[in-house]
Amino acid sequence: MATVAMATSTFLTGATVIVTASIGKDLDMSQSQISWISAAATLTAGAFQLTIGQLADLLGRKVVFLFGMGCFSACSLIVAFAQNPFWMDILCGVLGLASAMVVPPAIGILGAAYNVPSQRKNWAFASFSAGNPLGFAVGSIVCGIAARIFDWRASFILLAIIWAILGVASIWIVPNVEAFEPAPFKTRLRIAVQRFDTLGTILTVLGVGIFTAALTLGPGDGWKSAHVIAMLIVGFFLLVVFIFWENYWEHPLMPLHIWKDRTFSLLVATAILGMMSFTSSNFWLALFMQEVNEYDALNVAVHLLPQVIAGVLWNIVAASILHKVNNTLIMAVGAVAYVGANLLLTFNKDTSLYWAFIFPSLIMNVFGADFQFNVTNMYVMQALPAHQQSLAGGIFNMLIRLGSTIGLGISTAVYSSIKEAQAGDGDINEPFRMVYFVSVGLAGLGCLFVPFLRIGTQGNVVPDKEATEVTNDLMEPSTEKDGEKPVTSEREDDGERTITGSVTEK
Repeated sequence: MATVAMATSTFLTGATVIVTASIGKDLDMSQSQISWISAAATLTAGAFQLTIGQLADLLGRKVVFLFGMGCFSACSLIVAFAQNPFWMDILCGVLGLASAMVVPPAIGILGAAYNVPSQRKNWAFASFSAGNPLGFAVGSIVCGIAARIFDWRASFILLAIIWAILGVASIWIVPNVEAFEPAPFKTRLRIAVQRFDTLGTILTVLGVGIFTAALTLGPGDGWKSAHVIAMLIVGFFLLVVFIFWENYWEHPLMPLHIWKDRTFSLLVATAILGMMSFTSSNFWLALFMQEVNEYDALNVAVHLLPQVIAGVLWNIVAASILHKVNNTLIMAVGAVAYVGANLLLTFNKDTSLYWAFIFPSLIMNVFGADFQFNVTNMYVMQALPAHQQSLAGGIFNMLIRLGSTIGLGISTAVYSSIKEAQAGDGDINEPFRMVYFVSVGLAGLGCLFVPFLRIGTQGNVVPDKEATEVTNDLMEPSTEKDGEKPVTSEREDDGERTITGSVTEK
């Protein structure tokens, strides 16, 4: 079910990528309206990550998870009956919010159930990460088949049915691992209202939302447009105010002390730059296949399938080596893989063989994504105590989504400028080649941080101790209170931080 949780947003992405053209034609949508089908879902999903993470920790992770699964199913069904462009974009935004209700509580459940660094925790989070490539592939192929047999509405109806079944199954499958003593829901709700960072929520939702919307509108409306500039300034200002506010609120959405850990900051920065590169190159490669190679949506999904298969295999490898191989080395290899994958794409042309450049690039690109995501995610989950595991997941996912949007905005600006300069007479491959160089640059920046990382292995716990601790966590809710936080037991070997266990510090 952890894999399903992570697959929720990528399944939606895969489904919408496949049927976007059909939706636009059926509802007579403009290019700008079509772009908001996926942009609206991405915007809301990113903006509400922190809020949902804190709510899950305060109200109950399983409750929020089940509610999110139900909302995702219901919203998918409603989207299938959209009759005009306005409601289509609005409903996709609501669907993105529903997907945001699933990931943070799922991460919190995993983090609390496996609150001690261990090999089993490595495998659990690798299974979670595998949902990323699997969701996109299954979503694009399954919904593409449904759309081809019936129409685009059938793909959303199928999505609703699948998540309804999974949601019902989650009632029995998902463990009830919470961060509070058993208490009536009204009591938990009262405590949640007292502790919930309301102003922080308003600032982060508006800040991330407005800033992301500006990045989405910029390529089409022009970066010099008054409303785009105003939105960028307002969004950035709100995020700055949010950071200052988090210094004062007792239970912040973003605990600022975590950024004092140099390794944490460098890891997150490296992972974000890598994901910016990954998201951008994948988007433009899919567009290249559609516009230059003239593949239909389902054919594009099939050509991207090797990346999905490789993604699953790389996650298995990552789970097997996190506790054995120096994680700084894993991050370094992942960063180099990003650079190599995108350099290969710069040589790709409309006449090139698929197996020469695209295929190896897909394998290498997902290698970098899976390895860096697993290392960073494991470290981030250790940065916050057991009663804030959902919030930890929300922080990382929000930053990844925001970074991906920024990366796509930068590459889109480059693509648009090259297309305008060509005026329809230039090399059809040139705009794509230049956006791949943008991805190379982003991946290269990530490489610059790697030499300063100091992290050893993660998950070094003897099997007997590991099994006992995990079993206890699944059977008993956390009794952790304010002022108590689990901290990692660290061993310093040549300046590197090796996570080997945890203790409770009051």
